Amino acid sequence: MDKQSAEGILKLYAKRTTDKRLALLKLLMSVRKAFDFSELEEQLSVLMDRVTIYRTLHTFVKVGLVIKLVDHRGNAFFMFNHTDHSKLSMHPHLRCRGCEKVICLPSLPEEYLEKLKKFEIGEMYFLMEGLCQECKDTNDKDCILK
Repeated sequence: MDKQSAEGILKLYAKRTTDKRLALLKLLMSVRKAFDFSELEEQLSVLMDRVTIYRTLHTFVKVGLVIKLVDHRGNAFFMFNHTDHSKLSMHPHLRCRGCEKVICLPSLPEEYLEKLKKFEIGEMYFLMEGLCQECKDTNDKDCILK
């Protein structure tokens, strides 16, 4: 999806193309990181009120353009759906404390997903926090040098 333009993606998902939606989607597409709400507010290239940002994010999450991740403190983060995040391929994510990238981890085992089918699950958030391999390697090198 990341090779398509924001405008093309909005048309593909049958969503109106407005300057505000385009600005928000372009920002989310620009990097592989999850933004919290205040970061989005600060970095948007157009002036948008909080309600419009929230509603637009909700719409993007609903159609699958954006993934909502919740950390252990209950803070919500939003990232562009660069890969398939359908219900069939549930998988955890790792948010790096060093570079803030969000990395998709392998899908959950089929046995685990089969057991989940017995329940009615509305939403499932699975976000780990730690260091990605690059940041870990950098920290390990720093420790050796000290």
